[in-house]
Amino acid sequence: MVVAARGRQKRPGRYAAVILLAVVVTAMALAMSIIFAPSRQDAPERTQFAYGFDFAQQGPYQGPQYDAGAVASAHRVLSSIPGMYEDTSIMDWGLPDPEPRPGSFDFSAIASRIRLITSTGGTPVVTLCAAPNWMKNGTGAETAPTPAHYQDFAKLAARIAQAFPSVKYFVVWNELKGFWSKKTNNWNIQGYTAMYNDVYKAIKRVRPDALVGGPYAPMPPSATPKTGTPPSTPHGAWGYLDYRTLDAIRYWLVNKAGADFIVVDGQDFPKTGPIISPLAATKMYVAVDEWLRQRTRLPIWWIESSIQPADRIWSESRAAAIRVAALVQMASSGARVGMQWQPQQGEGHVQDEGLWTATEFPSGGRSTVLAQILPSVLAVLRHRVTIVSQRPGVLIASGRSGTIAINTGAAWANAKSNGTSMPLRPGQVWVTYSHHP
Repeated sequence: MVVAARGRQKRPGRYAAVILLAVVVTAMALAMSIIFAPSRQDAPERTQFAYGFDFAQQGPYQGPQYDAGAVASAHRVLSSIPGMYEDTSIMDWGLPDPEPRPGSFDFSAIASRIRLITSTGGTPVVTLCAAPNWMKNGTGAETAPTPAHYQDFAKLAARIAQAFPSVKYFVVWNELKGFWSKKTNNWNIQGYTAMYNDVYKAIKRVRPDALVGGPYAPMPPSATPKTGTPPSTPHGAWGYLDYRTLDAIRYWLVNKAGADFIVVDGQDFPKTGPIISPLAATKMYVAVDEWLRQRTRLPIWWIESSIQPADRIWSESRAAAIRVAALVQMASSGARVGMQWQPQQGEGHVQDEGLWTATEFPSGGRSTVLAQILPSVLAVLRHRVTIVSQRPGVLIASGRSGTIAINTGAAWANAKSNGTSMPLRPGQVWVTYSHHP
């Protein structure tokens, strides 16, 4: 090679120019990759905790019933918190039937939701619910496909997975709707698991890269234990879990064809009275996470997590603080994803703190207290945190990226950690970052 190179010394300038050009191109490519590569915060690690929500009937959508300026403002709020897991159903909750007749497909509404999610920096999640009416004996999201149509629903799910290759996560069904047996007063988890297995296999055949999860089991605590509840059933100041739902999860874990994550639904807390200790209520998520972790190594997803009583006894700052406390409890106990039902403030019967105000009015679409504090909170939760202090109304968690101190109470409180005392006003969330990476 050296001899050949010497034999071509008559035109050294040409090769010098080529080499120089290659060096410049390589340097530019490296620089561009640095500039446009997502930061560690925007590109979550496999074990990083993620926050998200489920889109529902109302939202930052275009239409004559919404104010264009408010919708644009809500889009800016979404874009200010990149990387959120944002879930859309395939039907109902504002979406039409994707297969009104067998073999006749219309995914345009689903595509519109997914474009909204990706255009504002979110990670799309698709919940495969509800089912076209011709697949079931009835209408609405509360009705499940009949066993004769499980395969038809699975084919629809696979078709959707093929149509949206950018969607990585698929959740099978919603809250086991339509799978409650009045005859046995229990879940027909056998029927759900049969349908789940058909869907799982159908999606994996056409999209091996897709990640599929279930069973989206509802976990509403009750004020008193259900009749027949074993003493070992998780319970605490937050209430009692329903052993029938736990049995259903056990069955699904043993009999599923496969799964990439497990999905649970934190529904409303007991309605027997106001929650005296909101912070105690959030400990339900820890109890469930610990129960699940004893039985599976699948990533845990809380796809819904209602926490606020219907009478809205909390101020906006307290509601935001309690939501953050719930996220911290989930992250510290090993959950992978913590989502809430709706992102728009005060939508429907769900009164939890949202991310923006209603978009029907010119003054709407503004960011809420929760939206303003979430980026700093999620920056700390990107690495595992540990609860380092709990006292009435106050929670302190610390991890590799920093510390979060939360006052969920209605009065001033002192947060004490490592010998340092910090006064916190009602509903205050205090975030400090660690200097080391």
